[in-house]
Amino acid sequence: MYLLTVKVLEVILLLAAAAKSDCKTYKIKNSITLSFMLVGAATNIYAYGIEGLKLSLLGWGLPVALLFILYALRMLGAGDIKLFGAIGAIMGYKFAFYSIAYSFVCGGVMGVILLVIRHNAGKRFHSLLTYVKSSFLMLKPMSYSEFGDKTGGDKFHFSFAVLAGTLIHLLSAAVSKGGFS
Repeated sequence: MYLLTVKVLEVILLLAAAAKSDCKTYKIKNSITLSFMLVGAATNIYAYGIEGLKLSLLGWGLPVALLFILYALRMLGAGDIKLFGAIGAIMGYKFAFYSIAYSFVCGGVMGVILLVIRHNAGKRFHSLLTYVKSSFLMLKPMSYSEFGDKTGGDKFHFSFAVLAGTLIHLLSAAVSKGGFS
């Protein structure tokens, strides 16, 4: 129980630091994700020995490998992907995969809310249609957006979706009979 409490606190601190960094700079600093990856690995090694190291390496590597295609298409930032990796390094890959799923749902809900607030749904859907059409015409995936441009009204801090999704998973796992996955 003590170990689980430590790991949950590590994840909460990671999420808070990542959201703060993202809010200030639209980037999640490598120093944050790397530090928490190492903290998670140390915690797991302390608790489980070499199996803990395997848990952390798989927890970091599998989410990063799975989400790399979204980075290559410029649909998700590298910092967001490394954030999921750090979550996995602390809690394991199964937990990270559930966090990814919940985070994408939260990101979708947040995106719809932002479309309503910003009154730019037509513009965004036109951009999406243009992207899909261009990708098919060129017979290769195109870059969906330019991460450096934060002025177009088409960006939001995805770390907030990761924060919400991971907290939802933490809460749902805490109340379920199966515990944390």
